[in-house]
Order: sequence, then C-alpha cells, then structure tokens
Amino acid sequence: MPVGERSSPAQFAKEEFMEQLNAEESPTCAHWNPRLLINKLYEVSYEPRKESKLNRFVNMEGHLEVPVDDDNVIAAELQKKWTQKYFRTKEGRLQWFASHFADEHPVGEVSLSGCEIEARKDEGLLIVNGDKENFKVILKVSPPGNIYDKWRRALNSHTGSKYTDAFMHPISPPVQLSTKPVFIFELGSCSIRAGVLTKEPSLPQCFFPSIAVKKKDGSIIVGIDALSPENRHDGELVRPIQPTDPAFERLVLDEDVLKCCLEKCTQHLRVDPTKYRVIFLNSLLQIKIFISAVFSHPSLILHAYDVTTGAVVDIGDKLSIVPVVDGYIVENAVITLPYGALQIANALKKKLLEANMSPYSFKSPVERLILRYVMEQSCYVSVDFEQERKQDVDLTVSLDEFQLLPEMASTFKVDSARFTAPEGLFKPKRWDLDSKGLHELVNEAIQLSPIDNRKTLFRNIYLAGGASLLPGLAERLEAEISTLVPCHFYSRVHVSPWRYHAAYLGAQELASSVQFEDRCITKEKLPSFLDSLQNATF
Repeated sequence: MPVGERSSPAQFAKEEFMEQLNAEESPTCAHWNPRLLINKLYEVSYEPRKESKLNRFVNMEGHLEVPVDDDNVIAAELQKKWTQKYFRTKEGRLQWFASHFADEHPVGEVSLSGCEIEARKDEGLLIVNGDKENFKVILKVSPPGNIYDKWRRALNSHTGSKYTDAFMHPISPPVQLSTKPVFIFELGSCSIRAGVLTKEPSLPQCFFPSIAVKKKDGSIIVGIDALSPENRHDGELVRPIQPTDPAFERLVLDEDVLKCCLEKCTQHLRVDPTKYRVIFLNSLLQIKIFISAVFSHPSLILHAYDVTTGAVVDIGDKLSIVPVVDGYIVENAVITLPYGALQIANALKKKLLEANMSPYSFKSPVERLILRYVMEQSCYVSVDFEQERKQDVDLTVSLDEFQLLPEMASTFKVDSARFTAPEGLFKPKRWDLDSKGLHELVNEAIQLSPIDNRKTLFRNIYLAGGASLLPGLAERLEAEISTLVPCHFYSRVHVSPWRYHAAYLGAQELASSVQFEDRCITKEKLPSFLDSLQNATF
C-alpha cells in the first residue's frame, strides 16, 4: 500500500499510535462493570441519522437568460437568441416565474436531484443536464463573474437534494430470512458484526467489541463479558487481530480468539455454519482465510450507496482512501495511513485531563470506552475553524445512566476541544504528524486515477467508518476539496445515514445477487485464490 511517499513511517511508531490493552487501570473504576455503556455504544439503531449536510442548500434567485426557442435550444444557443426570466432555487428544484420576482406560483420547475451542472464560465453558461427525466436547461449568467460562481454553487448544492433515496435502506425487524443460507461475519479493529442474510436489507443481528480476555485457567471470553471486572482482571486482554508495528501496518491474527468470536456469533444467531455460505469481511488483513466468498471492502461500501464508481473514504482506527471504477479498485491510487479515530480520542484526552483534573488516565480499555462516549457525544468538525474559535461551544457530557461507582467522575465539561481534537484530520501537524490533510489525500488519490474517471470520482466521494459520523465532516471535506480541484470540476461528498454499517449492508446486497455463487470460493479453488491475494491491495 502506498504509504511511504506520503508520510514517514517512523512517526507512527509512537506510543500514542499503539493501543494499550493491558495498561494499568485507574483505581476509581477497577471494580466497575461497563456493560451498560458498551450496550449504548454498540446499540443497533434503525433510526436514520439526521445529517445536517442533506439540507444545506445554497439558495439563489434573480434574472437569468434562456434561449428564445425552447424547442430548439441548440439552435437558439448558436444564434444567441436569448430572453430574460426570473429564476429561483428552492428545496432541490429550479423554478422560473412570469413576473420579475418569485411568488408562490412558478410557471415551470424541474427537479435538480441527480442532475449534472455543466459549467462554461468563459461563455457565462450553466447547463443543467437532467438525470432520469432526460432534460436540458441552458442558462446564461450576465456579468459580474462572482454572480456566475454563486449560481453555480447554488445549482450544485441542490443536485444532491434527494440522493439518500438511492442508498440502501435497512428494514426494521422482524425481517424474513432469505432462502439463501448465507452467514455474514465482519471483523473490524474495534467491532465485530454478524448476521444471516435476510430477504430485505437489515443491520447486523450481532454487534459487539472485538476484544477478548485469555484467562489464567486457559479459557477465552469475548465481547462485553471480557470487560467485566471479574474477567478483565483475571487474564490478558487481546484483540483477534493485533498490530505489531503501526508504522508498517504489520498485524498478527490470533486464530483461537477468532474462533471464539465466530462461535459467539453462531451461537447467538443459532446457526450451523457448516450449512451456510460464509462471507468474511475484513479490511485489515490482506489474506482472508476463513471465507467461502470474497469481495473487496471498499466495493462493498459502494454497494451500500447503490453505486459502483466512487472514491471511498473510510475513517476508523486507520484512514483508507480507495478509488473504485465500475467495481474495480484503482490499486495504484489507494492511500492508507495508520491514524484516525485513535488520534482524535488522544487529542480529546489531553484536553480533558488538563481541564477537568480527571481521576481517569484514559489508558485502559474500560476508560477508553468512557473517552469514546464523551467523544461521540461532543466532538464535531468545524466548517470554519477560525470562526468557530470565537464561539462559546462548551458542552457537559453526563455518564449518570451507566451506573458508575460513587467515586467515579460522572460529568465532563468539554470546551473548544470539541472541534480542535478532530481538526488534525485536515491539519495533521496538530497531531504532530508530518502528513497531508484529509482533503489533500483524497485529491491525490483521485488525481492518481485514470484521467477519464476523475471528474466522476470528485462528484462521488463516499464516507464510511466510525469517525465519518462526526458532524460537519462531510461539509468541511467538500469545501476543502473544492479549493483544490479545477474550476470546471465539482466535488460532492455523500453520507448515508447507515454508513457505520456500510460494508455489512453492501455484503447483504451482493449475497442476494445472481453473481454471488460465481464469486464463492470452494475448497478446490482455495489454493489458487490465496495465491491471487498475495499481491492484492484489498
């Protein structure tokens, strides 16, 4: 994976880049059971996230010129026969009026959802190309040039007005099981998702922390129970996949722990895995050995968005930017770096320790869960960092619902760290990293892609991963990328309300497809398949 040219690996070989699973626990929480907190963090909700970006339209109204002959717009354009009409953008639509102002009765309107805006600034033209309705509207903007740019931004902001209608929408339980016996298992760095294929898309039926304790008596306990005080203090905490060197992304797989994780899922779901096709999802390991079907992780994310071409920006414990064209990864353009949510949490931790005189060290796994909850409840990405610093953004986060012990601190007051902690995504020097910002890395990955696909990739940037849930991230990324791309390009960042489970949802769609059986790996195909993965990026 292309890491070395973009950053020095040595800078990632620091203590703050390594998870300390068996760090000494603060005495105040040594006997606390975090079960209620974990249940909250790993709750599977079918309520779609309310995304602020989806309703952030840029509205404009005013006089624009259109061709005189509506039936022959090309001839009118060539002959320069134009007339003025009053236009307005509103709620995903372009409206025009008979009068010289906008009233409640437009004489015509078109939906801008899914349209492409062709910009010819030298001619002062903005051409709206309809998507499903197959129409074309030609608009001429009179000088000055800043009016042209404002109309262009306004039209483009409305083209994504109803894009969520195209995303996969999971159906709330109960959902009827599919006639195909398919078991889906996703092993992440922090979480495990599992479920059986249903007739309609559904969220994971099994979702828990990917952590285990190897007890002194030789037994292994995984998930929530591993972090109960009687278990975590009676053995060694481990992950199914553990990094041995964050600088070079070296990982070791603990097969015994992985087996216990699989058993926990199959027992919870009451399935016999020998009678099921198994989809094993993992973006960390290059060689996937416990599978009967394989799909690339980024491609699955795109399937959750119901597209096959786009730039996947997956932000979890690590950052991956993966351009995909027609379902195929552009391997020479893949960028992956070993930082993300962990650095946001560490930046927040530093500020909390300074401001709250906290009794927590935030080093042990249990205390990191508290830190994660505070981060998820308080942090966001500022659209305008300098302007945000002038605002009063203090917020108090309470832990009272999680049955803390009397000596444990139950409230945290978070100040400007709410937005300064995630700022390192765009300004890595705030995390003491000599690396490019997220927007620059996305731009670089797309520029490394085939030239004919770049415009499409800039218009189709898709977020995934836990850290992508930060409010304001999509807006900021879109704004920052727009400063880097050519003026005739337009960047758009898409956010599905269910992107936290995007790969799992994508796996469900593919398992339901007619191509699924052809992609399954049988025992006979396994040796040649493993050989083909040796040099694979994902």
